[in-house]
Amino acid sequence: MPLYARERAPYLYSNVSGRSAIRNRQQNWTPGSGLTSKYPVQSKLRLNVEATMNEIVGEDPEARPDYFKNNFEEVVFVFTVMMATAATTFLQGVTVINTAAIGKSLDMTASQITWIAASIGLGSGSFMLLFGKTADLFGRKAQLLLGMTFLGFFSLLAAFAPNAMALDIICGFLGVGTAIISPPAIGTLFAAYPEGKRRNKATGALGAGNPLGFVLGSMSSGLATRIWDWRASFIVISIFFFVMTAMAIWTMPSIPRIGNRREMMKSFDYLGTVLTITGVALFSAALTQGPDIGWRAPQTIITLILGVLFMCAFAWWENIHAHPLLDPSVWKNTNYTLCVLCTMFGYMSFVTNQFWIPLYMQEVQRLSPLNIASRMLPQVLAGLAWSYIGQALVCRLPGRIIMAIGGIAYLTGAILLIFIRPETSYWKFLFPAMVITVIGADFQFIVANLYVAKQMPSQSSLGAGVIQTAYRLSVSVGLGITTAIYGTTQKTTLGSTDATFPFERAYLGGIAFAAFSLLFIPFMKIDKQGSGEQAPPTTSTTLFDSETQESLPRSAGEYRDDGGDPSLTSKASQSTLGSAATYGSEATYFDRWSWENGQVWTPTPGEHHHHDATSEVLYEVCVKCLEERRVILPVRQSAVDTQYQNQAELSGYMRNRVFEGGPGWV
Repeated sequence: MPLYARERAPYLYSNVSGRSAIRNRQQNWTPGSGLTSKYPVQSKLRLNVEATMNEIVGEDPEARPDYFKNNFEEVVFVFTVMMATAATTFLQGVTVINTAAIGKSLDMTASQITWIAASIGLGSGSFMLLFGKTADLFGRKAQLLLGMTFLGFFSLLAAFAPNAMALDIICGFLGVGTAIISPPAIGTLFAAYPEGKRRNKATGALGAGNPLGFVLGSMSSGLATRIWDWRASFIVISIFFFVMTAMAIWTMPSIPRIGNRREMMKSFDYLGTVLTITGVALFSAALTQGPDIGWRAPQTIITLILGVLFMCAFAWWENIHAHPLLDPSVWKNTNYTLCVLCTMFGYMSFVTNQFWIPLYMQEVQRLSPLNIASRMLPQVLAGLAWSYIGQALVCRLPGRIIMAIGGIAYLTGAILLIFIRPETSYWKFLFPAMVITVIGADFQFIVANLYVAKQMPSQSSLGAGVIQTAYRLSVSVGLGITTAIYGTTQKTTLGSTDATFPFERAYLGGIAFAAFSLLFIPFMKIDKQGSGEQAPPTTSTTLFDSETQESLPRSAGEYRDDGGDPSLTSKASQSTLGSAATYGSEATYFDRWSWENGQVWTPTPGEHHHHDATSEVLYEVCVKCLEERRVILPVRQSAVDTQYQNQAELSGYMRNRVFEGGPGWV
């Protein structure tokens, strides 16, 4: 994606508005148009930034990234990332079609059976933000390989679990493993692809990963169980993860780690990590154990209260800690907050039904694991088709419309499940329900991730991390709530005589989740993604006052965009799933919107410099995101004049500044 630089003017006046002006060559909107300078431009410092950045990010954003030697290697890379992000649903596919067999073999209660799947989601969601941070400490590729190996080992260990408690704990570790691999996988993909249709296609493939992962897990598990027993299924997935490790070694590019490892470890939010893990674990435990030991039991009440208190303490701590695990400033973007809530409750409906449908087939319809897996297969085929359609729609329809389509699909599919009876034909209700609900999973995943990548590039690491965390935690919270409904209903007179009745009540929970997710959509303002836009409107407000030698503040209204609040954050991005704006530049070296009124982030020693009112502003660049702007502080004149006289030398210098994070180019 080309970046445009303004000509050098010692005291520059700017007419550019908040909407960025890239992608406008076809509209004859050229760099420097609409600018006035009080002093002559020094011609020797007219730098071809577009050509220079093309050397770094590639001249054609739709071309295959240079990381991959051929299309086959690129496809393997995308598949590896897709399965890394879908590892949670892959493991759930392995376990849910065997829940009855596992429960019978290990003499498990209903809550212990639920914890097989819930502990995977709990372990993944609780540790997602933590491992988003550690990807910067150890490097994305190194962490991904470690996580794949970790999953392979614990999958093998699960095959030899002696009792219910051991299996639930091991499944929790498997959830931790999925949290290890997801952040570096997504970060590497966004860093490898610039904004454009090719990135949209890759992101769409991630959307298809959840249904594909579930069916691959269930099919492999069903085959292994039929040949031997449920323990063989964990041996099969152990082999799968070791194969994925080899694929990652081959295809994953090694993008340089950014930041100081020692400083990151010092500033890491250890207390916040403990609070969030403990709070969510206690809250989920209270929901799942309530039906077994009673909702009025002291153990249930104390566990529930402690869980809520720990989560409240986490929210308080994140507001006062200098380097929070979850930066509260991310919620200032109203669109993003609504997007997270909508996708979380929608996915909560989807994933809980994914648990109860196979269990219904086992407990009520008495189907074999392989038969269940074959009945779930159409969902992955539909998921692939809807993913392709979603990729095409994001460039043609507003994101809010696509989110609404996904939400309605979640609700429609959940309602159809209510009408299923033991004698009901598979094709009448279950088949259309699975084909329809996967629309929501695909469409909302694509829109949410593209919104973060495009509208919040300086916050894309944190934004994507929160979305992934919401997905994972929705598994444990959703299963906890529906298990409480199922267990309570099962103890009633009707529930003990009608095996279908408790499942109907669990499905009602899924309907409630889907309906609740629709409430957030009318308030969203998400436009088309990855499409060209009109040249930005202009303003006559000066960027720099030559008389006072100070930058002039601008009102937020002059930079108001269609995406929401212009003041998303007053400091650099904290988490690091991977920036979509540049080659993995997770840190913003000065405040977003830093020349406007608002809080100023004062860096501590060792942190990156920020832009203040007295900084010399020589350039303004329209970066590839259509909503964010950065002021480029170029190298000192002497460095350019004496060391880098030609464009080729400048390119090398600029490349070093971008990757090293020095005080030159941002």
